[in-house]
Amino acid sequence: MSLEVREFIKPFVSVSEDLYYFSKQAKKNGEMVAGFMCTYSPQELFHAAGYFPVRIIGKDGGTPLADQWLQPYACSFAKSVLNMGLSGDYPFLDLMVFSHTCDTMQNLADVWRRRVNGPPVIIVSTPNLSAGDLSLTYLKRELTRVKEEVEKISGNKIADDKLLNSINLYNKHRDNMKLLYDMRRKSPTLITGTEMFAIVLSSFVMKKEEHNKLLEELIQQLEKMAPENIAKPKILVGGSVCQAQGFIQTIESSGALVCDDDLCMGSRAYVIPSVPEGDPIEMLAQMYLLRIPCPAIHKPGYDPAGPYIDKIKAGNIDGVIFLQTKFCDPYGFNYPYLRKRLEQEGIPSLLLEVEQNQPVAESFHTRVEAFIETLSAK
Repeated sequence: MSLEVREFIKPFVSVSEDLYYFSKQAKKNGEMVAGFMCTYSPQELFHAAGYFPVRIIGKDGGTPLADQWLQPYACSFAKSVLNMGLSGDYPFLDLMVFSHTCDTMQNLADVWRRRVNGPPVIIVSTPNLSAGDLSLTYLKRELTRVKEEVEKISGNKIADDKLLNSINLYNKHRDNMKLLYDMRRKSPTLITGTEMFAIVLSSFVMKKEEHNKLLEELIQQLEKMAPENIAKPKILVGGSVCQAQGFIQTIESSGALVCDDDLCMGSRAYVIPSVPEGDPIEMLAQMYLLRIPCPAIHKPGYDPAGPYIDKIKAGNIDGVIFLQTKFCDPYGFNYPYLRKRLEQEGIPSLLLEVEQNQPVAESFHTRVEAFIETLSAK
């Protein structure tokens, strides 16, 4: 990679030095900040109300405060976020948004309301069935309720034109991210997987307006680059982790190239499709129901292995590594079927159970190296 292109990646990479730098700056400037836990939270609504929507992410370390309120079998992501909330690590938030997808998230929302001394809490109750007229009717009513609640809390009216502008902004951002993913599938050596996940992480904690600008500048530079030959096994990473950066870096340091993913804080965040312009609430409801569903959401006739197989074929992937967050039941139910389908396609895979609030274990590195050696031997 040229030094010039590297300069265009630096702004994304530097975000990890202080994840909430932009949130703190926005707060200092008198702006409102809304923290959200899940991409099923309609960020467009909060943006239209004048909030800066920011993804809430945990950090490495113990969770002694959260352990008092969450059951031992709650996932490490929920524990880490709650521990930070109880420690007062989110002073910049003016609103906290939860989506009722899995039971742990609902439990976390209830505990947060009672135990965290912080801003107002809103829960977006996403229908567990993401198809049919009843689901659409339900989600439209739910989004209308959330809209009215946000207007009351913020004091700002969400006019239709404002909401349409926010929808268009987020659609543009998702299109840019999907374009970058497509470019890497065709030419995975343009940027490393570690650099790609720095871009992904930054997309959740930067303003979309600024992130879009940086993305477009980077894409213009990458379009000038010639593809290079790759001598490393190409890996697709899937699973239920939200904090994937350390795992991706470890996989690549073991001799592979992470070329694609199927992660919550990865490609799945950008699969919300655009729909014809109309009533903005109905547009949002359709968009969030039409997206590729989270494992906690049921969509009749949907094959969860489909996106994996499509990406494997598009990127000539050599193997798949599943990052299974301990105690993540929705993804745990999906995994046996995914593994079977990959076996039928002749694609090797490796399952690694991980804790998201802990540094990458040495055993993780060892197992990844062994897996990559088998791929290289082929």
